[in-house]
Amino acid sequence: MGRKEYWELGVDIDGDHRMGAWQIKEVVDLTLPPRKTTKERFVTELGEGVKSADVEVKVTYYPSAKHELVIHKEAKKLTF
Repeated sequence: MGRKEYWELGVDIDGDHRMGAWQIKEVVDLTLPPRKTTKERFVTELGEGVKSADVEVKVTYYPSAKHELVIHKEAKKLTF
């Protein structure tokens, strides 16, 4: 209890991860309340020998199929 689980979404033809309406309704309860901050951790596997990765996170709202609103965007280069 109190644990959140996330999964990697499939990639669309543009190379973006998008959620369908059936997926969105399952995570509505994970929305961030106004004026509240939360920290999340996402884990993914990288190929063998990878020393760095460019990571971009974009929170996007689609009020309709052809209209996109970018709410927040952040990019970092990670080296390990």
